[in-house]
Amino acid sequence: MATSREIITSLLAKEISERLGFHESFWPFLFENHWHAEGYPQGVSPEEHFNLDIQGIGGFTTPEPRPDLVATVEENDEWKITRNGWGSSFKYWKHKAGVPEHIDFMVTSPEVWHKEFRDAVVAIDVRTMFNLDERRAEYAKHMASDRFVACCGIHIFEEMRRVMGDYAMLESLLLEPGWIHDFNDVITQKNIEFYDYFFREIGLPNGMFIFEDLGYTAAPFASPACHRELVMPYHKKLFGFFKDHNLPIIMHTCGDFRPHLDAIVESGVDCIQTLEAKTGMNVVTLAEQWKDKLCFMGNIDVRVLESGDRKRIEEECLSKINGMKALRAPYVFMSDHSISTDVKLADYEFMCELFWKNCKY
Repeated sequence: MATSREIITSLLAKEISERLGFHESFWPFLFENHWHAEGYPQGVSPEEHFNLDIQGIGGFTTPEPRPDLVATVEENDEWKITRNGWGSSFKYWKHKAGVPEHIDFMVTSPEVWHKEFRDAVVAIDVRTMFNLDERRAEYAKHMASDRFVACCGIHIFEEMRRVMGDYAMLESLLLEPGWIHDFNDVITQKNIEFYDYFFREIGLPNGMFIFEDLGYTAAPFASPACHRELVMPYHKKLFGFFKDHNLPIIMHTCGDFRPHLDAIVESGVDCIQTLEAKTGMNVVTLAEQWKDKLCFMGNIDVRVLESGDRKRIEEECLSKINGMKALRAPYVFMSDHSISTDVKLADYEFMCELFWKNCKY
């Protein structure tokens, strides 16, 4: 019987293993505010409890270059607004999950970037970013299991969004391409410095899991031409560095990314995740065209899981499990983003049972 690590390694190589893969992501506060009361055991990780195949370990987010800017702007019992070391302010719920609200941004022009931030980012010493002993212990613990260990991090599109905000980023993709190139080059180089240090001092993971939200429900944020000019060169640079270490690459993106699929494959991505059903994507349809070039992860409509309708859940899961098996397409089964607080534990367990009964190719 193949191990989880062997199964995921085969699927990422676009080879068919003995069964489909299995992974999942869960909303914050789901366990403590809901599922513990529904019977989920305390102190047990979802990777262990649900026998998931992939284990993430901490990776890279560009350090905030201006700690002098960090402050709590406003706070009450339910939420708080904080400003980070990029001068970006976000509103967070304290006791429930939710996407942070964008409040204010400082890095909204090339002038501010060059005057206030660029040199500070270049000067960051990646060796100071984490405790080596703690990371080595985390790495050793998870590599001792039979799960596929993926080092996680965000890259340039997510960095632009959190540093510039959506408005300044999207306008600058059209109006300030020189600035975007410079920002992305600096961030990519810092990524490479970090991962080079990580790999040398801690060790190689089994693969990489990079988060880049390239789209929203109706379309990508940028045109294919814009993506190829301003994003793809930096994906290729970082992903090429990973390939030099023989590391397969999973890329997460929300929204409808389909117009970018050619560029995503050319950049070196081996698996695309999460395939949001609400965008109109169906993993079986995608696999008909791309199964020889991509592994797929996700696409089980979380809205169906939230409904609690067992017949609908069974139809949603089996249509995609059986469709991918019929195509002999590499597939890692999971929700189309993450499990929300509206999903009951018993319904998620029912979904897991469907997977394990039908997962063999």
